[in-house]
Amino acid sequence: MKKNLQIILGFGIGAYLIWLLFHDTDWPAVGHALREANWWWLALSFSLVFVTFLTRIKRWGYIVRTAQPVPFRAMFSATQIGFLGNFTLPGRVGEVIRAVVLSRLTGMTFSRCFAFVALDRVTDLFGLIVVMLISVSVFHPTEPIVLEELSEPIQPDAIRLAAFSTGVVMVGIIAAFVLLYINKGFALKVVSATVGRVSARLSAQLEAMLAQFADGMHVFKSLGDMSRAIGWSLITWTIGTLCYYCVLEAFAIEAPWYTSVIVMAFLAVAISIPSTPGFVGPFHIAIVGAVVVVAPDTDRDVARAAALLAHLINTVPVWITGGICLYTEKLGLLELRRQGTQVEEDGENTATGTPVRES
Repeated sequence: MKKNLQIILGFGIGAYLIWLLFHDTDWPAVGHALREANWWWLALSFSLVFVTFLTRIKRWGYIVRTAQPVPFRAMFSATQIGFLGNFTLPGRVGEVIRAVVLSRLTGMTFSRCFAFVALDRVTDLFGLIVVMLISVSVFHPTEPIVLEELSEPIQPDAIRLAAFSTGVVMVGIIAAFVLLYINKGFALKVVSATVGRVSARLSAQLEAMLAQFADGMHVFKSLGDMSRAIGWSLITWTIGTLCYYCVLEAFAIEAPWYTSVIVMAFLAVAISIPSTPGFVGPFHIAIVGAVVVVAPDTDRDVARAAALLAHLINTVPVWITGGICLYTEKLGLLELRRQGTQVEEDGENTATGTPVRES
């Protein structure tokens, strides 16, 4: 029931954001902007998306190899099928599907594979923190920002405060994972002493999950591997930023050089909220919002055209590679979703420490 409510909420938020962004759109103007776009810049952006697929696998490889050597194909298939799950299925099940696929292709337990997925997301946070720090350091308006979409102007310190707060949360998450590894017993006692006062059952579930994460956090045994993983995270975020720089150039949007960094920051926040599959709605409004906040005089219909095409540039490669991986590995996305949902609900595979097998 809770999962269904989250899905309904996500669709509701996505639908509202789509209406908010496109209800007064001049579609002939959007079409004109698309026809006038520089397709060489767009082709470069499209190519860079595929490059990020490879850098993500390189980053994840330094984590997964701490358990056993894993073929590139297994990690690539698991990652791309997981992405495909996020872009086609409701409920943000892609990360669970990613762990299920890795377990099936390698024979490792689901709990270990899911811990590796969680650790990959942790290293990803380092790139996000750098993006937030750059955003705070380069974008500091001195006057209120007036946008026609909002009834009230955005105060000068509001965006910096939001970016700083997000950065603090990210650092806190990283610190929690580090503490979990350094002193698992103390971390679990903290959970028991805090969450246990509210719900003993929730505390027990959370402690079991954290203990599983700690058991899989072998990457912290090697400072070199951790540093390399973080380095590839920074490379991945840099290439992602360049993707949006190319899109802005394709539509000749006149904005400061750091606009693509602000776009990445807005996107990171927007796609973290519940939404429709493929982040339809939050993705588009984040790009348009970032552009018009940095360059308020930008034509809204040109910005909307850029957002629509940027979403396709990010989505089509996921469909292509995810579909090929499903066919190559002879897997079904709905079957993987069912297995992932079952593992989440009853925790049987996690508790028994057995690999996820085909039904």
